Amino acid sequence: MARPSGRDRRIRALKKLCEGGLIVHIADAARELGTSEITIRRDLSDNDHGIVCLGGYIMPAKERGEHYSLLHAQSLNTRAKQRVAEEAAKLIEPEDTIFIDAGSTLQHLAPLVPQKANVTVVTQAMNVAESIVRLEGVSLLMIAGIYHPESGSFSSETGMKMLQEVNITKGFFSAAGIHEVEGVTCFHFHEVPVKKEAMARSQRRFLVCDPTKWGKLRPATFAHLSDFEIWIGRDAPDDAQAAPAPQGG
Repeated sequence: MARPSGRDRRIRALKKLCEGGLIVHIADAARELGTSEITIRRDLSDNDHGIVCLGGYIMPAKERGEHYSLLHAQSLNTRAKQRVAEEAAKLIEPEDTIFIDAGSTLQHLAPLVPQKANVTVVTQAMNVAESIVRLEGVSLLMIAGIYHPESGSFSSETGMKMLQEVNITKGFFSAAGIHEVEGVTCFHFHEVPVKKEAMARSQRRFLVCDPTKWGKLRPATFAHLSDFEIWIGRDAPDDAQAAPAPQGG
């Protein structure tokens, strides 16, 4: 039987480093394997090994955005998501114009928006909009365009122009991963422009994530933790807590 090639051995070692869904910086992987970053990139260039090199990180292929399913995500960690949504809802006041981001966590915030309080909700998310239209005395501004079923959200240049004219008092933002170096990340690059523009238009910004998102890295970075006034849901899964962002980062 033929001995495994050096490439095969490196790929097996890389898979071992990424066991359990871990994401490893390519420089750390190169050091661990005693090889170069260029060699690792070449080894993984055909994307056919269950792991990929993306943005300077080695990760399981399932972590890539095209494998994300909103429908599947809606069935995960539902109690934790409900708790952080309840915590976030306490920040909504009468007369607010709020942005509610896309994803499976903030869909739990939408039905908690106070009714008959002259609140306006801005969103690009279909699941959020479906809840808001059922609420009495709540206005909806939909950032529409091309629909992306994998994220349940819309994107378009027209929608971006609309968003640029809206004054948002409070923005509630979701994330698929929060990484200590790369920052606040999501799966899909089409989500980034809307998130960034909504952040720019928001007077106050809140990060709302269930605890499983912390320590994870996804392909697209859209913010840093210091960009948010409050982090909601950072701590234990059974306790959604609002943690103020530290000054200066």
